[in-house]
Amino acid sequence: MFKNRLFKNVLFRWMPHKEQSICEKRLVKVVKRLKVENFNFNWDRNSCFVEFTYQGESYRLEHSVDKAKEKGIILRNGLDCLNELTQSLEDLGLIIDRGMYDFDTWIAGMKQSPSVEEPPEVQDEFQLKYKSLGKQAEETIALKPETSFKKYEDSHPSSKRTQIK
Repeated sequence: MFKNRLFKNVLFRWMPHKEQSICEKRLVKVVKRLKVENFNFNWDRNSCFVEFTYQGESYRLEHSVDKAKEKGIILRNGLDCLNELTQSLEDLGLIIDRGMYDFDTWIAGMKQSPSVEEPPEVQDEFQLKYKSLGKQAEETIALKPETSFKKYEDSHPSSKRTQIK
């Protein structure tokens, strides 16, 4: 009994790290197979991404638990997403090895969008937002000199103010 429980504890402590290591090794292997030299990847609780440069162009592949859920696939975490993404890249490698299509053809739609242009400076934004509308005519609103408090006090005698002399 003691040996069995010890074996389970050691096995469960070893497995998650081993799974991560295996997934990362598979990804490195498939990326080298696709002849990509510079790449970066990361995964978190709900998603993963792989970024790489191929022939001077930047590409980014992403997958998430939410995207999988929309398709009816249940994934637990970002590591599962990375496993799925790695499997897709391995399948792509097999297609390329068979000579059906080139890698360029498959990744043409995966180009990373160019970075968003820099926002305008704050000073320019301020001038545009609060630009003067020119000389405006002044309007005066006439107020009645008498107030309605007197009428209220007359109709509610308990609310009269006491006057201090």
